[in-house]
Amino acid sequence: MRTKDVRVGESYRCEVPGSLPTRRYNPHTIGDSWLPLIWLRGTFFTLTITDVDTQARTAQGLRVGSTARLTIELTDDQAATAGLPPGHTYRLDGTLLDADDEPVELPRVGELTVPTRWLHPLDTPPPPAHRDATLRRY
Repeated sequence: MRTKDVRVGESYRCEVPGSLPTRRYNPHTIGDSWLPLIWLRGTFFTLTITDVDTQARTAQGLRVGSTARLTIELTDDQAATAGLPPGHTYRLDGTLLDADDEPVELPRVGELTVPTRWLHPLDTPPPPAHRDATLRRY
């Protein structure tokens, strides 16, 4: 999509190429999104645009997904009840399971910066070679 056609507040289908050569997709332009985009190679997902950089021809947006993983920071009382030494911060990191030991899906929002050429209207069909990244493990 052309940068001038991308609108803040609109949602687009973002198609991440299967290959991300650094000579074409500069990690400095994409910033902190570089690593998540490596994992998202060859996928598509919905991205709601929050900002457009016309100089760099990139768009920043929010991607909503789901995960069963969570991290909870223990309160001082919880740490004391568990018998842990005071004066430290403790976190539990793991998978949330229901009563049947099935993973519970929780919404997860991530911010990404992508080249505007990866954006397409939602009503156009995705390429058959791309996988849908709205599935849980992406």
